[in-house]
Amino acid sequence: MWFKKISQWWVLVLAFMLGGLLGMQPIHAATSTPASGFVLTPLLPKDQLDKQAGYFNLKVTPGSTRELKVSVSNPSKSAITLEVTPVNATTSDAGSVAYVPSNRQDPSATTTFKDMTSAGVTVQLAAHQAKTVGFTVTIPKNGFKGEVLGGLFVTNPTASATKPTNDQGFVLKNRYAEVTAVALWCQPQETIPVQLVLDQVKVTTDNGQPVLFAKLRNLAPTLFGQLTIQARVIDRATRKTVATQRLKSGSMAPNSWFNYHVALGSDRLAAGNYQLKLHLTSGTRVWNFSHNFTLTAQRASQHNHRLVGPHKVNWWLWGSLALVGLLALLMAAYWFGQRRSRKE
Repeated sequence: MWFKKISQWWVLVLAFMLGGLLGMQPIHAATSTPASGFVLTPLLPKDQLDKQAGYFNLKVTPGSTRELKVSVSNPSKSAITLEVTPVNATTSDAGSVAYVPSNRQDPSATTTFKDMTSAGVTVQLAAHQAKTVGFTVTIPKNGFKGEVLGGLFVTNPTASATKPTNDQGFVLKNRYAEVTAVALWCQPQETIPVQLVLDQVKVTTDNGQPVLFAKLRNLAPTLFGQLTIQARVIDRATRKTVATQRLKSGSMAPNSWFNYHVALGSDRLAAGNYQLKLHLTSGTRVWNFSHNFTLTAQRASQHNHRLVGPHKVNWWLWGSLALVGLLALLMAAYWFGQRRSRKE
C-alpha cells in the first residue's frame, strides 16, 4: 500500500485510492514493514464492480445491509491499539479529494458513508497478531443517486511518529494512518453530470496575509478529477489584472466543497473595488465564474505592509551621498592645507 507524507489532517490526499478511483493503475501493499507499525488490508468481496481495484467498489440494493471487512495486523514486537473509523470523502482546500476524519459536509448530500455505516471501533493487537474488523452498511430504503464515497481510516492514537526511513509512509499530526476507500452505487451505469457552483467569495487573512477564499461546491453525487483552475484578480477601475493563480490536477469528491485560496499578488494595491474571475475545466467540461468584491483600506494596508519584493539599489541616492562625501574630504583637505601654510 502506498502512502504520502503530510502534516495536517485536512490536507491528506491518499493517492493510492485515487489511483483506482480516477483511472490510474492500482497500487499494491509494500512487502516491508510500514513506518506506521501496522498493516491495513481490505478484504474485497467477489462481487466487486472493478476486479482490479484495490478498494471497495460495490453495487448495493436499497433497503439492504452490507458487510465490509478489513484486516489489521501488527508486524512489530510490541502490542498496539488501533482505531478504525468510517470517514466521508471530502475535498481539501488544496483542491484534492481527502479521506480523513472531518465534519466538512455539503448540504446537497442526501446521505453519506458515515450516516450509513456502523460506528468506529478500537482494536487491540498483540505482537505479530492480525484481526478482522467488520462494519455494517445500511442502505436507505429509497436508495441514493450517483456515488457515495468514503473510507475506513485506521490510526494508532498513542504512537509517536518518527521520521520515515523510506517513502512508504506519511506523518499525520505526529501519528501514522492508513485508509481504504469505499465507493457505493445503487445504479452504477447511471451518469450524473457534475454541478459546480461558486458559492461565495470573501476577503480574509491567512497567516496575517489577506487572501481571497472562493468557495466552490460540487452539488452532484459524482467524483471528478482533471480539475484546472485559472484565477485572475482585476481592478475594476482600471481593468488591470493585478494577480493570477493556477491549480492543476485537482479533484472533487461527490457532494463536497472547498475554499480555493487566491493570493492578491506581489504589487501594492489600493483600497477599492475588484473582481475575481475563475476559469475551470475538467476534461471537456468548462465553467466560468466571476464575483465582485471590495478591498478595504485595512486589508489593503495589510497586503502592502507584507509585500516582499526584490531589493532595488537607489543609485541616485548613493551617488549623491558619494559626491557629498567627496566634497567633504576635499574641503577638509583644503582647510588643513591652508592652516598648515599659515603656521609656516
